[in-house]
Amino acid sequence: MTDATKITNAVRKVPLLVPLVLVMVILAISTDTFLSGGNIENVLVAAAILAIPGVAMTFCLAMGEFDLSIGSTVSLTGVVCCSAIIDGRSLPVALLLALGVGAVIGLANGIVITKLGVTPFIATLATMVIVRGASLAYTDGHDQIISSEGLKYLAAGRPLGIPMPIVLAVVAAALGWWTINRTRFGRWVCAIGSNRDAAAMSGLPVDRIRIAVYVLVGLAGGLWGLLISSQLQKGNGQLGLGFELDAITVVVLGGTALLGGRASVVGTVLGAVMIETIRNGLNLLNTPPAYQRISVGLLLIAALALLALRRENRGVTPNRAPAKVQESTA
Repeated sequence: MTDATKITNAVRKVPLLVPLVLVMVILAISTDTFLSGGNIENVLVAAAILAIPGVAMTFCLAMGEFDLSIGSTVSLTGVVCCSAIIDGRSLPVALLLALGVGAVIGLANGIVITKLGVTPFIATLATMVIVRGASLAYTDGHDQIISSEGLKYLAAGRPLGIPMPIVLAVVAAALGWWTINRTRFGRWVCAIGSNRDAAAMSGLPVDRIRIAVYVLVGLAGGLWGLLISSQLQKGNGQLGLGFELDAITVVVLGGTALLGGRASVVGTVLGAVMIETIRNGLNLLNTPPAYQRISVGLLLIAALALLALRRENRGVTPNRAPAKVQESTA
């Protein structure tokens, strides 16, 4: 196999790589500060924070489902952590409480979907509203302001000189890649996304796997909330608005099939880098924040259109494609 063929195969496995490089080149030409060390670090830290829930959402979409409540989970878990610190609880207890709340939210989603037969869209939409309301009621609309060096370390610490969010994202991505590519659980997730009925008839514990994935997403949402609260040093009932769109967009951009059956953790990480690179570039170009949200929406539409085109060219019928893990040969 020639070097050119190897490069072509690599690009096919991670199609987002070329557009990402092009965006970076354009921003490097358009601005004077994009390639500065401090700015690149800012992009990578922001991408790392977004990649962590993105990895968890990759499992959910690979299963042919999604979770709209993750943004509200960010808010409530941040509020719970900050309130616990204000009440004098130790940092480990506050962190465990917040992550526990995230896990319970995910568990509730999984049970409602699998045991009550509610569709994921309706179930997680309802949970999104309920959790957001609980967060606002818990705070009575007020910020839970703290001053915690321990919590601050979660977002600003630098073990071995590397920003802590990047360390956490690397660990999350490595575990996610290994689980998807090297474990039965990962293969089962993709099998469920490919054809849930066939997976059930094959004897797979479909309901337990689906519940486990929603708990995973809830935990990731909890960690996301902790990272945001660590940065802001406060909890707020309004935090996390629209975050569910970001988490889903990075996964779809990365090549994970929205209808299930195919997953790409590496693509998800690159999707997070793509979104944060564009946001950073728009900031450097003094673009209003509203247009940044528009850009994320346009990216999601473009990614869905490309996925639909690829599926049409391959002649693949939704939910009947063979289960495939995109990085399995990487």
